Amino acid sequence: MIDNMFTVMKRINEIRSRFGIGRHRPASLPAEGGARNAYRDMHDRAVASDRGVKGIEGKTVEEIRKLADHYALANRVSPELVRAVIETESNYNPRAVSPKGAKGLMQLMPSVINDLGVKDPFNPGENISAGVTMLKDLLVEYDGDYKKALSAYNAGRRAVNESGGVPDFPETQEYVKKVIDAYVKNSE
Repeated sequence: MIDNMFTVMKRINEIRSRFGIGRHRPASLPAEGGARNAYRDMHDRAVASDRGVKGIEGKTVEEIRKLADHYALANRVSPELVRAVIETESNYNPRAVSPKGAKGLMQLMPSVINDLGVKDPFNPGENISAGVTMLKDLLVEYDGDYKKALSAYNAGRRAVNESGGVPDFPETQEYVKKVIDAYVKNSE
C-alpha cells in the first residue's frame, strides 16, 4: 500500500510542477491569471530578497516552520516535506548532533556542510537552506521519486544507486516511512 501512496504522491507532484500550482491557493491572491500566475506571485513574494525570513531567528518551532516554508518555496520543494524531514531528523532541535556527526535541524553531515559552504550548521536559516538545497537536488536527480530522494538523504546516493531504490537498511527504510508519515500528517 505504501508503494502505491509514493506513486500517487510522485504523480501529484509531477502534475503540480507541470502546471506551476501549489497545494492551496490563498484567498488573498487574485483569481485572474490562473493558478500558475497565482503560484508564481506567492512564490515571488515569499522569496523576494529574503524578506520572508528577516527577523526570524528560528528559536521556536513556529519560527523554524516559517524558515522551512520560506526555503522550501524558494527551491520549489513542498514545505510539508521539508517540515517532515526536520521533524524526523531533529524534532525541531537546532542543536541536534547525531552519533554519526550530522548537525542541526536537517542533520547535515560534515561533508555536506563543507560542500555547501555552511559556516554555522546550528544556525537554523543556514542549516535549512543547505538541507533544502540538497533535498531539491536529490528530488531532481531521482525524477521526483520521494522514496529514492529520501533514501539518498539518509543513506547517500551511492547506496540508493547500488540498490536501485530504497536500500535494504532497516534504518533507512524506517526513516523513509517516518518522513512520509509526517509529510502526510503535515499535508492534512
